[in-house]
Amino acid sequence: MMEHAYALVTLAAEGAAPAQPPSDPLAGFGIIIPMVLILIVFFWLSSRTQKKQERERQQMLDSIKPRDKVVTIGGMYGRVVEVKDDAIVLRVDENKDVRVAVLRSAVSRKVSDEDEKKPA
Repeated sequence: MMEHAYALVTLAAEGAAPAQPPSDPLAGFGIIIPMVLILIVFFWLSSRTQKKQERERQQMLDSIKPRDKVVTIGGMYGRVVEVKDDAIVLRVDENKDVRVAVLRSAVSRKVSDEDEKKPA
């Protein structure tokens, strides 16, 4: 009977032994690799979006011609009178013929006739 009790205690002690850490030193990287891949995909997608927006903005700036209505990054509305290499001349007041020269990169967007008719 004593032998059976000793055998049960031995089996219980073996079952309660702490789990051995994995012998593979790279086993911990299994969870890190998917996270790194997700971050790479995220940055790749966000850079593509930013490049697309820059390309569209550059196309808009290249397509500016006289008589276009534009808004500058400072919020000034004007009609393009003259287009130079890196600057444009805007007429900001039709009645007094006030003209302002701004850099081409200072144009925020073109304004269409439909945009002007919409209430603020």
